[in-house]
Amino acid sequence: MALPPLLETPRLLLRLISHDDFDFFYHLQSDPETMRYIRPPETDRAVVKERIDMLMKYAGEHPGLGGMVAFSKETGAPVANAVLRHVEYQPDNDLELGYVIAPAFRGMGLATEIARSIAEYAFKRFGVPRVVAVTDPENLPSQRVLLKCGFRLKGHRAIYGSECLEFELVDLLIG
Repeated sequence: MALPPLLETPRLLLRLISHDDFDFFYHLQSDPETMRYIRPPETDRAVVKERIDMLMKYAGEHPGLGGMVAFSKETGAPVANAVLRHVEYQPDNDLELGYVIAPAFRGMGLATEIARSIAEYAFKRFGVPRVVAVTDPENLPSQRVLLKCGFRLKGHRAIYGSECLEFELVDLLIG
């Protein structure tokens, strides 16, 4: 791993995304099944590179936030992409977490492990009273992950160019 880990879970190390992650990130971004609930798949390598550039720039401007890649501690293989960012990348907005698990690693509880660790990190590092997440209304697996992590459905929200469900996790010690 090129950069030091930002987060560690029992099975994973998460670090901020870098250009070293292009092949893995491109694989996720270009896969129709993986992107089904997020946006149309992107097969233009230049556009995917621009997304990595944007995520790296955002992380540079907002230390501790940004796009991440999760690696298996056991094998060192990348297994997921994740993010902790301000909603719509606007610094006055709530912090939002997200995750995309590579197809070969779905159904192993990694999304739950990632979501829990990112939410805990957000509360401890930034002292925010809540963390939000949005899903496509049809993305039932992701909704189950969020509910399992203690998020509650807040309602519908038009965001990122589509109608989504917004979930919220409140830090009981703060909020």
